[in-house]
Amino acid sequence: MLLSALAFIFVFGLVVLVHELGHFVMAKLGKITVLEVGLGYPPRLKTLAVRNNIEYTLNAIPLGGFVRMLGEEDPTDPGSFASKSARVRIGTLLAGSVMNVLLAVVLFSGLYVLGEQVPVGRVSIESVAPGSPAEQAGLQAGDVILSLEGQEVRNTLELVQRTRDLLGQQISMSVLRGNEELLVRLTPRKEPPEGEGAMGVSISMPEGYEIETIHHPIWEAIPLGLRETGATLVAMIGGFARLFRGHVPASEIAGPVGIFQITSEVARTGWANLLSFTAFLSLNLSILNLLPVPALDGGRIAFVLLEKVRGGRRMAPQHEGLVNLIGLLLLLAFVAFVSYFDILRLFSGQTLLP
Repeated sequence: MLLSALAFIFVFGLVVLVHELGHFVMAKLGKITVLEVGLGYPPRLKTLAVRNNIEYTLNAIPLGGFVRMLGEEDPTDPGSFASKSARVRIGTLLAGSVMNVLLAVVLFSGLYVLGEQVPVGRVSIESVAPGSPAEQAGLQAGDVILSLEGQEVRNTLELVQRTRDLLGQQISMSVLRGNEELLVRLTPRKEPPEGEGAMGVSISMPEGYEIETIHHPIWEAIPLGLRETGATLVAMIGGFARLFRGHVPASEIAGPVGIFQITSEVARTGWANLLSFTAFLSLNLSILNLLPVPALDGGRIAFVLLEKVRGGRRMAPQHEGLVNLIGLLLLLAFVAFVSYFDILRLFSGQTLLP
C-alpha cells in the first residue's frame, strides 16, 4: 500500500506541478500578480510556504491544482489577469497544457536513453486481405518478412513504423517462403479499407523471440520521444472523440480512484512502465484541460476568444464567474459519478489495464 501511495504522489504530483508551473511562469512573464499556487483544490489543508507574497498550499480535493492570480475577472488593477491583453491571457492559460506535452516528450525521450525494451525475432504474415497490395504482390500467409527497403525487420513495430513512413511509395521487401528468399514490390495504401492495414496483411511474432535493451543517444532519443508523444496524442484525441460520441461507457473512464488503482498496478511492473504511464497521464491532462468546458483552461480561453469576436467587449465579471462556478460544480459531479464506478471496480478486483 505504501508503494501505491508513493507512486500515486509521484505521478500525480509531477503531472500537476508541471502543469501549474507553466501557468506560473507565463503569468510572471506577463507581469500578472500571482497570489497562490495550490496542489489540489480547496478546502486548504496546509500552507507549505510563503515566498515573495505568494502562498504555496496543499488542498483537500485531489483533482489537480491551480495558480490563483490577482483580479481574474476584474480588469481595473494593472497587475490583474483580466487587465492583460488577449495574447497574454491565452498564453498563460495554454502554458499548462504545453508544459504537460513537454513533460511527456522528456519522459519518453529519457526512456529511450535509459533503454528501450525491444522484442527481436521473426515477423510472420498471418493472413493476406483479398485485393490488397500484399495479395497483388504475391505475398502469402506463412511468409517471413526479412527486410524492408534493404533494412532488416526485427519486430512488428519496426515494420509498422517503416511502412507508415513510406505510404504511397513503391517499396521492396525481402521475404522467406520455406527455404526460398523472395524479393517483392508493393505500394502501401494511404487510405486502406477499414480493418486493413496499409499493405493488407496481419502480422505476428511467433514464439522464440528475444528481448533486447537498446540504449539510444540523446540525438536519437529526442526525435523518438517526439514521435511517441505525437502518436499518443493522436490516439488520445481519437479516444476523446469516441467518448463524446457515446462509444465509451462510463464504467471504462477513470477518476482519481481509478488513476490511483492503475498507478499502483503499473508501479509493480517497474519504473520504466511507471514513467511511461506518467507521460501518458500528462498528455491526457493536457487535452482534458483544453476542452471548452467552463472552469477548465479551454473554457476560459473560449471566453477570451468570445471577447475578441465581440470586438473587445467582455462578459460581465459576475456572469463569467457564475458560469465558471457552475462548470466546476458539474465537473465535480462528473468526477463523483466516475469515482462510483472506480470504487465498484476496485472492490470487485477488476482493472482498467489491458
